[in-house]
Amino acid sequence: MLLNLADNAVKYNQPGGSVTMSLRREGHAAEFTITNTGPGISPVALSRVFARFFRCDPAHGHVVDGCGLGLSIAQWIVSVHNGTIQVQSVPTKLTTVTVRLPLLTK
Repeated sequence: MLLNLADNAVKYNQPGGSVTMSLRREGHAAEFTITNTGPGISPVALSRVFARFFRCDPAHGHVVDGCGLGLSIAQWIVSVHNGTIQVQSVPTKLTTVTVRLPLLTK
């Protein structure tokens, strides 16, 4: 899941852009965020980013490798661990993926 998210953040970034990652404890959950400074995701496409084989921009089809499974696989991994995943994006500025996974308690 982390590899898929990091791969997407790098692939869909702008030349000279940045990728930041953070991990912190938020109550009884671990919260991981990854942000890039890529072109962003339109509000229409944002509702479909977890769909299998969905690619936000058909123009990327020939430039960026992949088949549109990374985010759907990440979502599946997060869900089987009883977590949540969400994507927020401001076109031409930032895209942030946030994953929350419950911490084990003894």
